[in-house]
Amino acid sequence: MPDATGCHGRDALSRRHFVRLGALGAGGAALAGARAPAHGQDLPPLERPPLGLVTYNVGRSMDLESLIKLAEASGLECLELRTTHAHGVEPTLTPDERRAVRERFAQTPVRLLSLGTTCEYQSPDPAVVRQNIETTRAFLQLAEDVGALGVKVRPNGLPEGVPVEQTLRQIAEALRECADFAGEHNAEVWLEVHGAGTSGLPHIRTIMETARHPRLGVTWNCNASDLTDGSIGRSLLLVRDWTRALHIHDLYSADYPWRELFALLVETRFDGWALCEMEESADPQRVMRYYRALYDALWSEAARAA
Repeated sequence: MPDATGCHGRDALSRRHFVRLGALGAGGAALAGARAPAHGQDLPPLERPPLGLVTYNVGRSMDLESLIKLAEASGLECLELRTTHAHGVEPTLTPDERRAVRERFAQTPVRLLSLGTTCEYQSPDPAVVRQNIETTRAFLQLAEDVGALGVKVRPNGLPEGVPVEQTLRQIAEALRECADFAGEHNAEVWLEVHGAGTSGLPHIRTIMETARHPRLGVTWNCNASDLTDGSIGRSLLLVRDWTRALHIHDLYSADYPWRELFALLVETRFDGWALCEMEESADPQRVMRYYRALYDALWSEAARAA
């Protein structure tokens, strides 16, 4: 299937950009032998995952043109546009305004990858859940119109007094309905690993297994709760078949095992996208150039080691 934007970048839906993970180091055993090449068989070189920006929070105060120019000048390859921020790519856009967004991205190597919503489905109130489903549908229609591949949604906590299993099933059923709609509009729904309780990877896995839909994916969020005995291997293993995008934070921070993450991405031939999510800066272009350089260095180091 051709790229929905009509521009460069990876084929939107004909390739499955999932993380095929086995656990490494303290996270568990080595990669499964079934995913290893036969003796003497060489795999093609692994392409570095495109690096982009989620406009939370860098870019939150920029209009769309400024965001695109920042990405171009910084060597970034894609954007996730967060709802409510200054770029204004929202379901309220008119058909002409949607067409203008699509045409603008057709003029740049920067891919409009995804739309970052705050849609969530854990409320005990059915009317609130229905409202969030309808909002998700509106963003999926917008994604088709402007040429975005994914619409990011989130779980956002476990309501008190409601059995956990019931809440997870409710989220999964809402996601399945949204994914059905996504299938009609050349888009996908990506569930961010998010929320008190719901960011636990066993819960994310339960949601995805219950929903069971080919248009559903996961956005890995690099949370501190991912770690078990200092490793993220076990957590990544739980969602290996669904991960489509990564929200990555301050790469200098020692609080997250960035080198292990990059090693896992290389070892498992990750074929998705990475999106920088960090605080605003008075000089975003300079900061993003440094960020891209560090990202490239971490990837190259992991690739050489593999």
